[in-house]
Amino acid sequence: MPGIMLKLKPEIEALRLREAPRDGKRIGEIRIDDVIEALEAADVVQGKLGAADQWVQVKKADGTTGYCAAWLVVVDQVVTQPQPQPTPGAKGLPLRPTVSALRIRAQPVSGEQVRLIGTGDVVISLEDEAATKSKLGVKDQWLKVRTIDEADGYAAAWMLQLHDGPIPQPMPIPSALNLTGMNLDVLHPLGAPDPARLAGMGWVRLGFNVSAGTGSEDLNAAFQRYDPHIEKYTRAGLKVMLVFTHQTYGEGKNEYWPWPEMTTEKWKRLTSRLAPMVGQIAARYKGKVAAYQIWNEMDAHIGAVASVPMRPVDYAYVMTELIKAIKKVDPSALCISGGHTGGPVKGGEYARATLRAMHDGIKPDGLAFHPYGRGVTQPKEPYAIFGHIDDEMNSYLPILPGKPVWITEWGILDRPGDKPDDVLKYATELVQYMKQRWAGKVASLIWYAWAMSMHNGYGLVGQNDQPLQPFNDGFRKL
Repeated sequence: MPGIMLKLKPEIEALRLREAPRDGKRIGEIRIDDVIEALEAADVVQGKLGAADQWVQVKKADGTTGYCAAWLVVVDQVVTQPQPQPTPGAKGLPLRPTVSALRIRAQPVSGEQVRLIGTGDVVISLEDEAATKSKLGVKDQWLKVRTIDEADGYAAAWMLQLHDGPIPQPMPIPSALNLTGMNLDVLHPLGAPDPARLAGMGWVRLGFNVSAGTGSEDLNAAFQRYDPHIEKYTRAGLKVMLVFTHQTYGEGKNEYWPWPEMTTEKWKRLTSRLAPMVGQIAARYKGKVAAYQIWNEMDAHIGAVASVPMRPVDYAYVMTELIKAIKKVDPSALCISGGHTGGPVKGGEYARATLRAMHDGIKPDGLAFHPYGRGVTQPKEPYAIFGHIDDEMNSYLPILPGKPVWITEWGILDRPGDKPDDVLKYATELVQYMKQRWAGKVASLIWYAWAMSMHNGYGLVGQNDQPLQPFNDGFRKL
């Protein structure tokens, strides 16, 4: 199990280290700059953090061990086993596709698809230099290659050319207690549960709603709504993700309605107001919010009712300006794309078009997608009607080479009458598969949503706020 590193809460300057909990002899002191190692299991530590009268056994950098007050410390990081690093170029020439969509196959010609890559991607030839150069551009010749994330397969050599630029390097996944997480909503009566009810998860995802449907720009009112929740989840060791959308700025303003009639000029005008707000939000939550997601399901068809979509060129502008505003005040914060919902083909094409249109050398730290209707087992009905999860992983992973992808929404929609046992079986199969098959390639698996009454998602609790068992307990143990 990963080791958890702790630090003092920001408002605490020093804390006693005791020989035993509560009244034990004082044997040292923990200072504000110290990072200490928890000596208890990760799930035990998570359950104690933020809880009054709970004590956790820790070790300081000098080797001193003892107990400290669990309600006065927070998670600094989770130490995982180091991921193996690929060695691009070590076994052959770097190559890139000449077409926008090129399959990497398990075997030449008709082998199973391993990855789907495009013109911005780089692969490494696993054949010697002479053989590689003799095949490039030659019809019906196949090359064995390796992707940046170390997937091996065969590519059509007549659709490859030499790459002479820098080779992307892999980015480690962010530390969290677990890949699993939960979509919450502080404006919903059941949408911000006590952290203890989320024990076992690593992430919480919150849409940051300033507009409140009225066009409000009152950031102070929004801070009053969100501050206590961000504080309690951070204190409990959960990683917090905030989502910026039209609800952060624009919803309820007549100049941006109806959304399907938005123009490039209007998106730029909206962004000029949204970016400064985002900068203030990121400054306030520096060190507390681990990741910011920019928009949500922006690749849906124009006019979609569940999100506010836009053209890739407009999204490129919005994402560029918001990343700049966030990184200016909090360079360590992760900025990821909105969750793509267009599937492996249309969604992948949208993501590539967005990245091509971005400027100033700005790129997101990761791509997110929402694989509703996908799973890992047959038959496909009722929870995997759109196919296997690998289709989306193989499409999105190569788009930002070396960076993990994020699943920021997944779950079951519009089926409130399904049995919790069946839902748990589906969730268990997918989570276990992702952790085994795609270890180190996916950063989060955030379920939608906590409560059955939160829009149309299948929740861990019902509308009466009572746990739906065995799904509730089972999911938190994944």
